[in-house]
Amino acid sequence: MKKWMIAALSLCMLAGCGQKAEEPEETPEPEQEVTYGAWVKEPGELDIESVKMMDAFEQIEIPYEGTTVLGDEERKGQPAEWYETGYETNAVVVESNGKHGVYDFEGNELFAPSVNVHSTPFAKGITMAKVKNAEGNWVYAYGYCNSTISSAVVFTPDFTAVEDVDFANYQFAPYSDTTTMPFFAVSGGVFGVATPVTDEAGKATGKFTFEAYSGTGLTRNMVVPVVDEMYKTVSRVIVMQNGSIGPEVLEDFGNYQTASYANGYYRLRYSDSTIFIHAESATQIGWAYHDAKNFSGGYAPVKRYGFWALMNEQGEEVTDYVFNDIVGAYDGKAYVRVGKQWGIIDFAQALERGRNLTWTALFGTETAEPLGTLTVNVTDLNFRTGPDTVYDACGNSVPNSAYPVYETKEASGYTWYRIDENVWLPSEGTWCTYEKGALNADEGPGITRESSAAE
Repeated sequence: MKKWMIAALSLCMLAGCGQKAEEPEETPEPEQEVTYGAWVKEPGELDIESVKMMDAFEQIEIPYEGTTVLGDEERKGQPAEWYETGYETNAVVVESNGKHGVYDFEGNELFAPSVNVHSTPFAKGITMAKVKNAEGNWVYAYGYCNSTISSAVVFTPDFTAVEDVDFANYQFAPYSDTTTMPFFAVSGGVFGVATPVTDEAGKATGKFTFEAYSGTGLTRNMVVPVVDEMYKTVSRVIVMQNGSIGPEVLEDFGNYQTASYANGYYRLRYSDSTIFIHAESATQIGWAYHDAKNFSGGYAPVKRYGFWALMNEQGEEVTDYVFNDIVGAYDGKAYVRVGKQWGIIDFAQALERGRNLTWTALFGTETAEPLGTLTVNVTDLNFRTGPDTVYDACGNSVPNSAYPVYETKEASGYTWYRIDENVWLPSEGTWCTYEKGALNADEGPGITRESSAAE
């Protein structure tokens, strides 16, 4: 997995060598530069301040005995598909100068930023809502309130146009207010429905009724809150589609304050750690992360030591930990923040060539001929701005990442390798393997090269 993302391939054609003098010589084709770019849009190329996926709500409403109950069923596909909205999945909400718009994962505007996030007391910018259709049924759609408050607008499925909706037929939903709506819960070890008791005016009294769930409305597994005698959430557990509580492996990890379930993986947070559990096998994948976001497009953003990376479904990081934020993944692309600037990476292109996206693939500026190649063998090896531990950390490398080496120094008991201008990696002898000679642009991992002993 070598760093070079830009390589030049010279394609030459021999001149014609026929015997007839009158035949013109073939003109050689010009040299062509083949670019293996890491960036679809480089940081700062997009004039946006924030990005969010199209997942506006924590809970959905599940039909039950003539009413609906709040629950958190498994979600599948991209967020725009979680509620079967029929909307384009290649989309994110962006904010620019206090206004929301919709972009795709190529950085193109599907809907220009024009929705004032603070235009009315009810405005939330662009979000999902329940909208009553022509048949009188409530369906999910993306839209926003307009400044009159008396009406709203919803997007067409491709986000290129909007349609007016009477405000009475537009509701921000699903609701997450468990003080007024029934919700699935586990109380005293029993899975059931907790129903808030309200007064004649419909206001919550703070009391609840509880009955074991006997219906068959679950179509997927769920993440369910465990409540105390006051019906306050104290942790969360997994409830299977048949109503049983499991898997048992979670008992080893304690109680979780927050949880979600998307694309076959539970994302569970306990104290200051977040883990992923593969639902089918009931096993943890990857590490315990400082923060993480749901899987989408086969990848999940994960955070360790202040920086974000992307992880695949095998629990392997496919980028270095060098981003200040990551939002979603779609078709091998993801929105990433570097400092305060947003860009879009194309990590699939790198993976197809047998390597992940390293620091130097993303930010490398060194043009000198490298002395050799450094392959990292361990997890969470800090990049530093100078060749000593007193210098600031500026990210973390992941195992099997390879970097060009332009300079080496000895300090604090380590050999330090400069992989770019003001970017260094250390080794005490086993953390990294140094090999003389640079990787060829088309080489992948595991290439045998003449090497020196690890320093």
